[in-house]
Amino acid sequence: MTIQSFIILERQIKRMEEEVVIDYIKESKLSVKSAVEKMQTMEIMEKTFDSESNDIALYLAMSKRAEEEGEKEIAAYLFNIAMDEASHAAQFAALLGMVKDTRTNLLNMLAGEIQAEKDKSDASEVAFGEGNDEAFKFFEKSMKDETRHKEGIKKILSKLQAKD
Repeated sequence: MTIQSFIILERQIKRMEEEVVIDYIKESKLSVKSAVEKMQTMEIMEKTFDSESNDIALYLAMSKRAEEEGEKEIAAYLFNIAMDEASHAAQFAALLGMVKDTRTNLLNMLAGEIQAEKDKSDASEVAFGEGNDEAFKFFEKSMKDETRHKEGIKKILSKLQAKD
């Protein structure tokens, strides 16, 4: 892509973003200042959700390492922090409207598990091709986990369907 093409694309994206803001202001019948403040809050909550979600994984990994090193008390403390971060992330998910009714939640997560299964399969092939055995084995294992998650969600959905 040439610099000129990039500049044109950047301008088009900016115009689209401005149109979204204008539409949001019109739909919500807010003043521009109120709309911008609400959008800033949403942006902050989205970033916070991402940060809290990443922290969960890091604290869990650190907890596991501490446990492997025989530091049971430290491992338990780090695990508790991970659970606090999970609670924070869950609250932001709800505030951001990411949590719907149970059936919709399950359908959304099923789509995510199907995609994750495919992504892990693709990643395992890349790792295998690069000779990274450790990554290959982990992608294979986590792909099987995604498959198990997918199948479990399908079972739950069919039980919900049977209730209707």
